[in-house]
Amino acid sequence: MKVNMIKENIRIEDEKAQDNYLFFSSLELIDYFFNNLTEQDIKTQTKRIFEMARVFMRRRDFELDDIYSILVMVRDINYRSVVNEVFRLYFREEKFPIRVFVQISEIESTADIEMEFSAFRGGKTFINLVKGHPYGPFSQGVVIEDYVHCSGVLPLAVSPREGNFKQDVRQCLETLKKVLESVGTGLDKAYSFIVYLPNLELLPEMEEVFTEYFTEEDDILQEVTKVEKLIENHKIEISCSAHLK
Repeated sequence: MKVNMIKENIRIEDEKAQDNYLFFSSLELIDYFFNNLTEQDIKTQTKRIFEMARVFMRRRDFELDDIYSILVMVRDINYRSVVNEVFRLYFREEKFPIRVFVQISEIESTADIEMEFSAFRGGKTFINLVKGHPYGPFSQGVVIEDYVHCSGVLPLAVSPREGNFKQDVRQCLETLKKVLESVGTGLDKAYSFIVYLPNLELLPEMEEVFTEYFTEEDDILQEVTKVEKLIENHKIEISCSAHLK
């Protein structure tokens, strides 16, 4: 398995198809609109980011509904319930973007929240195996053209368990496997993983579990991102992308 740093969890091989994709961040929006989110509460900050995103996208012939993936980074993981509330205002049930939600202390902007957006102007099929996900308004996966992208998944245990990190990694991979298999593909078709870890000392154990599922010959890109905290203090979160065929 090849371990590399990748920016986008997607492969776009057709130059013409690139015109249908749009990638941007809330930092770009703040700079673009000369907006300052300082001294606003988290709900107002989140709403302003989505309103700026709406205008920014329309000027490029995209709509808010074209967003299929959002990485949410906050200064305090406890903002999640308020951010979830705002998500429900801007996206429709069963068509929520896939999502990763993490706490990062060193956010670059003056805001308490940053978001990275991925949008596709075209058909999308959202995967929702669980109705009303307990962790928030997001889809478990999305099919775009010949690719499947999955939200970050946490271990199945409601709360972190001591001494079971390897099992937590297996549970994450098994959950991703179920999401992929629901649309006719599987982990054997995965080409990239992003792993979110609060404690990088656990990296060797994570890699050991990955060798149970993949070999050195597998053409897989893997990115490991250090975060300050995950939902419910879990020790790992994993997202992935796979070929549909």
